[in-house]
Amino acid sequence: MTQQLNLNSAPKILFLFGLSGSGKSYIGDLIGQKTDRYVYHADEDITEEMILALKEQRPFTESMRDRYFPIIAEKIVYLCQEHDAIVVTQGVYKQRHREYLEARLSDLEMIFVDAGDQYISERLSTRGDGITDESAAALRKDFELPPSRIKVIVNEGGEEVIVAQLNDHFS
Repeated sequence: MTQQLNLNSAPKILFLFGLSGSGKSYIGDLIGQKTDRYVYHADEDITEEMILALKEQRPFTESMRDRYFPIIAEKIVYLCQEHDAIVVTQGVYKQRHREYLEARLSDLEMIFVDAGDQYISERLSTRGDGITDESAAALRKDFELPPSRIKVIVNEGGEEVIVAQLNDHFS
């Protein structure tokens, strides 16, 4: 039997970030199912220019990202007015964008969702959203690792392993 998820000491906003295929959405949905937290997958609000770049298999530029993060910061502020607690999922590949969010959103905790290459490759192969091993490798090169102060969830096990890690961080 899976243990209870205890987020008593967690802030109002848990923000899960990491590489494509690391399991941010899975963990966000798991938290939502086990708690009363609203789940916001911020990729729902990517801009039209980002959608076009994905369709054309072009990388996101810094200016695209710079225009995107104020949009999701505003959405998070709105969601916090509507919900007692939320969990947000989004890659946030650049440290300066993580710092931007931390500076603008009070009661937020960034959590790095990590997984080994073999797990990411397996997950991407079953998603069918066009991210190949080659594009995942290119994305990995673009990803800036977070500072050591950031909490980490290693998503290489099942639900019980995730719940145990979250409980270790917030119980």
